[in-house]
Amino acid sequence: MPWPSPFAPAVIINCIFVSNMSVAPLEETIYGYKRPGNSQFVIVAPHAGGDDRKTGVLARQIAKRLDASVVVNKKYFKATNQKAQDNPEFIEDFNKLSWSNKHSHYIWRRKKPAMKAFFQDIISYSKLAKKQSLENKAIVVYIHGIRDESIGLDLGVGLRAKKDSNRFHGSSRSDYYSTGVPTIRIRYIKDLKNSLMKRLPAPWQLSIGGRFPAWSKRAAIQFHKHRGRDDYALQLEINHLLKNNKEKRIFITRLISKSLKEVF
Repeated sequence: MPWPSPFAPAVIINCIFVSNMSVAPLEETIYGYKRPGNSQFVIVAPHAGGDDRKTGVLARQIAKRLDASVVVNKKYFKATNQKAQDNPEFIEDFNKLSWSNKHSHYIWRRKKPAMKAFFQDIISYSKLAKKQSLENKAIVVYIHGIRDESIGLDLGVGLRAKKDSNRFHGSSRSDYYSTGVPTIRIRYIKDLKNSLMKRLPAPWQLSIGGRFPAWSKRAAIQFHKHRGRDDYALQLEINHLLKNNKEKRIFITRLISKSLKEVF
């Protein structure tokens, strides 16, 4: 049985969505690649180097549908990756920054130069995206992968939902010391939850911070709310069974793009 789609038909060439708008070519970088967009969105894949398979593809396709900027790390990976032993020079978790509580700033000297370049490019594209926003805020979306038996999408916004309600716990309820803040407005969280859930087919579920609330200042989305930054930021953890299957990946690309357009 084909994967269900609640959307209008799209033009597909080799399973990649296309439109009539011209798209700038991808630019190679020391960490992977980037491309500027013409909307309020910036789509980021920090673990496309091998930790979260197919997230680079998803980031590109979502960015294309939103006419968004895209920034993808394709070269660096976590220490737990199977490539780490043979390629230790490329070990770096691009979703885990180094934060100094004593001095209240990020410590870039502890990270690879490529990771600093990665976030500098995100800053640059966020400034570009702000110009397209009625609220003067970039909307930066980080794409990740998750392994779970029931959660199809886990939305990280610096909060965790109280059971299945529209009420949330902040970082003070974390099991470890954490002082992150909500990274988008509560009404946007609720609207995005509703928009995603009404199209996400059974038996898949959506959670708000159920697995990864991203409420530590070391999390990439928190970077957008500290040290003078004030963007909107969120992370989407996509189940591996959805992102690794070509047909389901097309569906989830359209689902996420449609919901982001509806809410923002």
